[in-house]
Order: sequence, then C-alpha cells, then structure tokens
Amino acid sequence: MSSVLVFFAAFFLLIPFLQPAFAQNDNDNGLAMLESASDQGTFLVRMWWTQADIGADNTFEIKFVEPETGRELEDITYDFIVVSASGQEAVHRQSQAASVQAVAFSTEGPYTIRIANIDGLGEGADFDVRVTPEFAPAAIAAAAGIALATIFGAKFRKRS
Repeated sequence: MSSVLVFFAAFFLLIPFLQPAFAQNDNDNGLAMLESASDQGTFLVRMWWTQADIGADNTFEIKFVEPETGRELEDITYDFIVVSASGQEAVHRQSQAASVQAVAFSTEGPYTIRIANIDGLGEGADFDVRVTPEFAPAAIAAAAGIALATIFGAKFRKRS
C-alpha cells in the first residue's frame, strides 16, 4: 500500500511538467478582447490578446479610439509595460507606435499590461490578465491509465 502512495505522490509532483500552459482563454480560438478608458477618459484603449503557450509569443493588438465619436485614432505613441504579480516590470518598451506587441510569458500567474504615456499626455490604461496552466488531453489520459492500472494491480495482488 505504501508503494502505491509513493507512486501517486511522485506522479502528482510530475504533473506540472507534463502539461502545457496557456494564457487564460475567454473563447475557443485563443483571442480575448479587452477594453479600458484611459485615466482621464481621453482615449478608449482596445486590445485583442492572442494567447499562446508559456514561452511562446502572445500578441497584443492595440487600438486607440476617440470615446465621443468612436473613431479610431492613428499615429498614437505609448509605452508598453508588462508587470508581474510581484510588481516587477517584465517588459518596458517606451515610445511605441506599432499596433501589435508580442510578449512571451515565462511563468504562469497574474500580470498587468499597462499602456502608459499615451500620445505623450501621461495617460494610461491597465489590463489585468492571467496566464494559467491547462491540462493537455494526453496528460489526463495518461493519469487515468496509470490510476486504473494501479488500482487493478493492487486488487489482483490482494487476491493472490
């Protein structure tokens, strides 16, 4: 019986290494739309987040909109900052004009995507995102197979 417990303990310690991790997904295609008004309400910031595995590039497509008219603004510069849960800046890109930014998250957990100093006015918008692990179907099937084999093996050993 103790060997079964040791086996299960070892197995559950290894599970994090068997599962790929994905950024939190709000729909089936890995695309999440985020929206926030800037600090002073001058800009509406829209961001489409295309999520990817840990270590692979997640892309953030950023658009700025005039809140009163709904018209998309062009040639807006901004600082793109990614802050981890511990408060450390993982990414800080100043004076960006590109509409797409790519970030490879190295670990799971909560992050804040900060769009700062929009158009040099000092305004910003924060977006809270969460990078989470997701069980792969292969890992679930393997765990179920090992659990069943262990249970039946223990049952047959008791009979003999």
